[in-house]
Amino acid sequence: MVELLLFKNFFVALALGAFVGLEREYHRKKGGHQYAGIRTFPLIALFGALAAYFGEKVSPWALVGGMLLMGIIILISYFTLNQGKHKYMGATSEVAGFITFFIGALCYYGEITFAAVLTITMTIILYARSLLHNFAQKLTRKEIQDTLKFAVVAFVILPFLPNQAYGPWGIFNPYIIWLMVVFISGISFVGYIAMKFFGEKGVPLAGALGGLVSSTAVTTSFASRSKKEKKIFRALALGVIIANGLMFFRVLIEVFVLNIDLFGKLFLPLTVLGAVSVIFSLLLFRKLKKIKAKINLESPFTLGPALKFGAFFAIVLALAQIGHVFLASKGIYIVSLISGLADVDAITVSLSQLAKGSLALETAKNGIIVAALTNVAVKGGIAWWFGGKKFGKLVLSFFSVLILLGLVFLFVL
Repeated sequence: MVELLLFKNFFVALALGAFVGLEREYHRKKGGHQYAGIRTFPLIALFGALAAYFGEKVSPWALVGGMLLMGIIILISYFTLNQGKHKYMGATSEVAGFITFFIGALCYYGEITFAAVLTITMTIILYARSLLHNFAQKLTRKEIQDTLKFAVVAFVILPFLPNQAYGPWGIFNPYIIWLMVVFISGISFVGYIAMKFFGEKGVPLAGALGGLVSSTAVTTSFASRSKKEKKIFRALALGVIIANGLMFFRVLIEVFVLNIDLFGKLFLPLTVLGAVSVIFSLLLFRKLKKIKAKINLESPFTLGPALKFGAFFAIVLALAQIGHVFLASKGIYIVSLISGLADVDAITVSLSQLAKGSLALETAKNGIIVAALTNVAVKGGIAWWFGGKKFGKLVLSFFSVLILLGLVFLFVL
């Protein structure tokens, strides 16, 4: 049994090495690097597994020696390839080879899942070379600076914040508040990166990607454009409807991460609202022509919006807790209504946290639905007041249907 397990681990090491080598061989065929390919990478992984085997059976120095030998071989290959007329610039494949050695060692120790995740992640990074380079080249100086600032705030300051409640009724927890800032900003980060990758691919795509950052921002931007670009009012309305539909799924993701029990309560109503948005979007999409457009959103990396969200979240959390203490469920609904005028994420994460304690799941569910419907109504008002007539009428009509459907889930189902 032990020998079969040993052979299995060595075979997995070879397979994972071959997986990396396949991508490197393809890249070399396209005129890329000259270092290693479909044969060398499996051998590197096998060497790592053998070094780990002898390190356990003979001496730990066998593993150390294997690492040193692998490093020397990689250095020799690198400097050899950089000589002559056609110099080979970069060391991506060499670094990948060194990581493959450790992947082989992990396979020997039975850490198959970890080794597989590392292999797949590394291969994706290797394959996405052109996409990553293009993305980096599109970044501005300000975006780089803002990203570094946010990284410091999220990964340097956060670990040092106290994770305990302060004040009456425990309304203030610095760690939880800042963790939510990081969480929400992370969702915006994904949407912003997607827009950087895809660029201008049409109004619906811009609305969808913008909805990951801010559906209210999409509505405001497209409403303004609808007055100037009246011929594409359907496309602009579709972008707003898609962005708003994504809001329901974004809320579901937030609740799923924070409170799985509350997720079960919200799954049906929010999924139905999101699904209705998707169906209507598909019907409207068939009437569109190919129109290129973009939405201008500010970088989500900036520290200012993160701090504002943190302050807003803290206030909403405190109001929700106080309202729950003095007004029971009615207090929660009032705070949800007020919060939904500006933002859905803050009340969502607030009620998800409170529902882990004294707040009833049913009350938290209704509060989040109230906030979402209020936010939909606000965006409908923005479309009507700030957009063109046809644009505003189309958006407001559909949003009215969503609100009525949401009220059914609140008071009937």
